[in-house]
Amino acid sequence: MKRREFMAARSGQLSESGRLGRKARLRAILAMTASLAASSGKAQEERHVVNDVPDYVATREYSGPPTRQVNLRHHSRWLRVDRHGERSSYFESSGRHVWFTRALNGDRYDSFEIRQQVGIDATRLESVKTEELQTYLGETCTIWDLFSPADPIGRRSVSFRDCITYDGIQMAHGWPAEDGAIREPPDWRLTSLTRTPVPDEETSPPAELFDWRNFTGFAAPTPSLEAETQPDFVAKMSGYISYYGAGVRYRKRHFPWLRTDTKFANGAWTIEIVNERNHAALRFRANAQGAFESLSISEPQIWPEDSRSDAEQKDVIVKLGTLLGEECKITTDMRSERIRTEWRTADGIVLKEEEIGGRAPNPEDWTVVEFQRRPVELSEVMPPADIFERARWGLSR
Repeated sequence: MKRREFMAARSGQLSESGRLGRKARLRAILAMTASLAASSGKAQEERHVVNDVPDYVATREYSGPPTRQVNLRHHSRWLRVDRHGERSSYFESSGRHVWFTRALNGDRYDSFEIRQQVGIDATRLESVKTEELQTYLGETCTIWDLFSPADPIGRRSVSFRDCITYDGIQMAHGWPAEDGAIREPPDWRLTSLTRTPVPDEETSPPAELFDWRNFTGFAAPTPSLEAETQPDFVAKMSGYISYYGAGVRYRKRHFPWLRTDTKFANGAWTIEIVNERNHAALRFRANAQGAFESLSISEPQIWPEDSRSDAEQKDVIVKLGTLLGEECKITTDMRSERIRTEWRTADGIVLKEEEIGGRAPNPEDWTVVEFQRRPVELSEVMPPADIFERARWGLSR
């Protein structure tokens, strides 16, 4: 990762390269989530008439390539998915998704994500029961067509098909065949299934996930000489992101932690806490009605450094200017579709930041209206306790 991108992370707004890496990981997680969502609790939750799905354990095999398997455990509308030979687990129930990865030593966690659906999801597939029957693993199941949302002129098409038993267990998921069945081979199918009691605790997200101190990225920081050149500060910024509208941004640094809280006029709220040394990060989002939407913690990462200065980088423009009486280096980074400009003081405080462009244009512009260099306590930059309240995420167990 280039020095310019590393500095962007310190401003609380990760560079496009960093974002693309994060987005790639997020896309992988969401792809897994989408596949799992299409294949688990959704059958009970929104698509199938059977609500009292029995407890069961099963093995699911994906067609690949490569062919891979996961273990399933279902209890009381919660489905847990464990991938063979990996430290990650996934939980799903009633529009809620929880995903985590354990650290190598097994005592702590490297990463975590929880999301819950709030409001209307216009992208959700609509399911329609058919009269078509198929058999998998000796179980007769009914085909359900999954329709994508209508296009601007009202047309809809069948995107996928599920095959669901009389008691709500999804046996297979895949693409539609012309004869009304699931095309062979399915995206996945069950290769083993046993209806048997499953203990409640086996399908409950671990309580330890809701304590940020259990994550490797938030381990107690060690003293560093870098702190001497990275001043603590507090700042207030005014600006907007077109998706959310106008807002106020509050930023605090206690090196190596940089916390950015943004509260928008419509009531939406976001938090980003970045470790400037190991690049671990926490991100939180609530909607305009105050409902919690997502919370994620990423693991520490190693970014290769680039010894070239900003001025030596291709498609990076560097100028000088003055803002709030501070001499600033003005850097415009055009190395990706999303163009970022920031005004940074000599000791690394970003006084102004702008971003434009990209495949989904969502311009934003923030300018410091007041700031102060002062000692900041570590507690001031750590996550607020209320974002880890299980009840706020609809978790009663």
